[in-house]
Amino acid sequence: APAAPATPAPAAPDSAKAKPKKTRNQPDRKGSIGGSFGGSWYVADKDYSAARTADGFGGSDVQLRLAFQAVFRYQMSDSWRWQISPGFTWTGYQNGSPIPFTDPNFPTDETKDDMLVLTVPLTAQLHYTRDSGRWRHHLGAGGGAYRVWIENQRKVLQDPITTVRHSGFYPGVNAEIGTEYFLHSLPSVALEYAVGGHWIFAQRDEQFPSGFNSFIGYFDFRFGANYYFNAMRVG
Repeated sequence: APAAPATPAPAAPDSAKAKPKKTRNQPDRKGSIGGSFGGSWYVADKDYSAARTADGFGGSDVQLRLAFQAVFRYQMSDSWRWQISPGFTWTGYQNGSPIPFTDPNFPTDETKDDMLVLTVPLTAQLHYTRDSGRWRHHLGAGGGAYRVWIENQRKVLQDPITTVRHSGFYPGVNAEIGTEYFLHSLPSVALEYAVGGHWIFAQRDEQFPSGFNSFIGYFDFRFGANYYFNAMRVG
């Protein structure tokens, strides 16, 4: 008699099947908080970044200063996230750079040696992200509110014509490119390097006709760390 055909083994239930290993970095961890520090360089405009000359403005007279930033992010999908970032940075000036106008508080000052321009940005950005192994790269842009004030010898500078103090909030736009690396031993932690650019609409002709009245542009570069967590489970 012919042999009976072999009975096939029953298929393993779905629960017993081995799940493929996920290759994306923290795909179920949607939120992150972090911080970074580095330096900033002011590149625009006029009195904010250059020395006055008989013909207008000469070369850059700014000095590199520290920059700080805190970050909260939410990853909406595999490729998109938003970010909110408060920060702080400032710039000083090279010795001997001429003062734009007579400071009413210190009328004998002739240079910007003791002047500082301080900036507190509060920005919001939309990021496009892409993963490559343990690396996550991003490119983003957005807008924000910037508090800017100018000090001379630790006192807020005044315009000699209007007597208005150089301190206020201004709108601005910004962009950022960066990359982060997720640690093997601490997969919820990523080290990050980023470079950003900011353009602040700080020109107010009716308030500051004497000087320091233009747009402000600066670049910053920062290194820091982020901690990722499942925002849907918080609380």
